[in-house]
Amino acid sequence: MTLRAWQLRLSLGIALLTTLAFALPLGYAARQQAADRAQQQSERRAAALVTVLAATRDPRAVHAAWRSTGEDAASTCVRIPGSADVGGCRAPAGALGQASAADRAVRARAADGQDVLLLPVRLPDGRTAFVESLVRADEKSDGVAATWAVLAAAVAALTLIAVLGADLISRRLVRSTGHLLRAASAVGAGELGVRVPVGGPQEVRKVAAAFNTMTDRLARLMQSEREFAADLSHRLRTPLTALKLDVDAVEGPAADRLRAAVTALDEQVTHLIGLTRKGSADIAAQTGRATDLSAVVGTRMAFWAALSRAQGRQCQVTLAPVPVTVEAPEQEVLAALDALLGNVFRHTPPGTPYEVYAGLLDGVPCLVVEDAGPGIPAWAAASGRGHSGGASSGLGLDIAARVAAEAGGHLLIGESRHGGAHLLMRLGGERGRESTTPEVHSRPEAV
Repeated sequence: MTLRAWQLRLSLGIALLTTLAFALPLGYAARQQAADRAQQQSERRAAALVTVLAATRDPRAVHAAWRSTGEDAASTCVRIPGSADVGGCRAPAGALGQASAADRAVRARAADGQDVLLLPVRLPDGRTAFVESLVRADEKSDGVAATWAVLAAAVAALTLIAVLGADLISRRLVRSTGHLLRAASAVGAGELGVRVPVGGPQEVRKVAAAFNTMTDRLARLMQSEREFAADLSHRLRTPLTALKLDVDAVEGPAADRLRAAVTALDEQVTHLIGLTRKGSADIAAQTGRATDLSAVVGTRMAFWAALSRAQGRQCQVTLAPVPVTVEAPEQEVLAALDALLGNVFRHTPPGTPYEVYAGLLDGVPCLVVEDAGPGIPAWAAASGRGHSGGASSGLGLDIAARVAAEAGGHLLIGESRHGGAHLLMRLGGERGRESTTPEVHSRPEAV
């Protein structure tokens, strides 16, 4: 449910409860007033006949007076002791005794369920005459329906006004939060120059101001990191150029390996400088470029094969016979492969064999590196960014995990079938995952 819909429902409920809290008592009071008016009308009709009895007890005169009341005659009657009733009397005998004993007007329920007003009249000879007056049902409901209609219209009108007012307020609130949502989405896409208009309620204004402050700090931090990376990269240019000149003077079998290593380092430095000159949006667009995994790994392994021969390592490389496309730039794939193989060369003694596989596993592009060395004793510690033992920076596995996550997969760490480390990069098939932390598996699939 949206914020606007939730607020409209809340306003509708509050408006209905408030208006009904006033309308229901008013409707009940209107019905009670109509009943009181009907009672008064009944008393008025009865009082007219009581006046006649006070003047004469002659049944013929009373009958003539009763007939002269017109339409009211159907609702009244007179009981004279020793004479026939004048009109249609409805009150039960018990009510007559009650009215005589109380010597006052009483209300009784007739056999047909209608209310009757019974007035006792004392005659000079000590006997009691009775005047009955029907409390008519139409008089008791007179004006009640109209009152309820007016109250219902008032409830509907007030509720509509309340909902419209709440909708105007909610639109303003939703508009402010909509700015925040769009700006947050833009920042998530890498557009750090987005700012939110500061407006709306006080709380929303504070959030907008805090958001703008946050994006300003993020932009400054990103700019500082780019400047630092660019400065570091350019600082490396000088010793790298000197190293290339020295390598040109070297002769023998090691010269080719040194030249390949210096060339790879120069490519990485050039790639780093290029990244620092681009914005986040350009980097994100670059990340989405496709790369043939098997071709890139096969080309790179020519360099690592030379180093392997120099250290007496047996290297088994298995590549897919068909192109295997991954959604990652070539430089990123090379960086991940270099990080994984660098761990092998740094943390296993010379002569330790290793295997590299680039292809499909369960239909997912994968890059697997496993060796026969001592393995990774503390897998959980090795999976954290910047945490490692010895002189290692601990960023090698983090680089591989980041590249795998950007390609839609993740990195698995486990034990190889030779007892050493087993590193599996799944480069696709899991776009829903957000974590870039390497996962530790005790029994990974063997290649």
